[in-house]
Amino acid sequence: MKQVTILFLGPCRKFDPATTKPFPAFSPSSRSGKFLRNAIAATAASRNAIMRFDNVIPRALFDKQGRERYPTCGELIEELDRHALWKLDTCDVVIGLSSVVGEALERVQDFRRQAGDRTGPTLVRLEHPSFMMRRPAHERTDYIQRLGQCISGAVDAAVAPKRRSVAALGASPAPNLFPN
Repeated sequence: MKQVTILFLGPCRKFDPATTKPFPAFSPSSRSGKFLRNAIAATAASRNAIMRFDNVIPRALFDKQGRERYPTCGELIEELDRHALWKLDTCDVVIGLSSVVGEALERVQDFRRQAGDRTGPTLVRLEHPSFMMRRPAHERTDYIQRLGQCISGAVDAAVAPKRRSVAALGASPAPNLFPN
């Protein structure tokens, strides 16, 4: 079975106030990184996929007063067009973590498709972990369930082409001995 890659994509890097250096994308030492990684670990399907973490913009952004700021959709689009995520396979998944990242991903994918490029991963939009950390417990539980469904769906999609090719040869695929 091909292992599917799931790329969790945030908007940009943030600074670690303790070190004044940027956190790696969804670092286990950051609060949102811990929350996301624990949510992934809570999904049983996460063992069947390669998890990667990245940001669209590989640096922190600052306003004129020197404060950290979030990127605009336009800034994300500029960076996304050159991002390595487009080299992922069609059975891989990119989970855009925030509404602005999801919107920028969809716009760039639409531009690429209009230009005739049908390659690239499946795109999914979820809330950013830092947003979900501030939500009530039942919403965090729903988030973890949606995350598990995204991962399970990606793993199932990676297996589906193999099943179709076996069926096309006239053979039947092996029975599922471990139903969910």
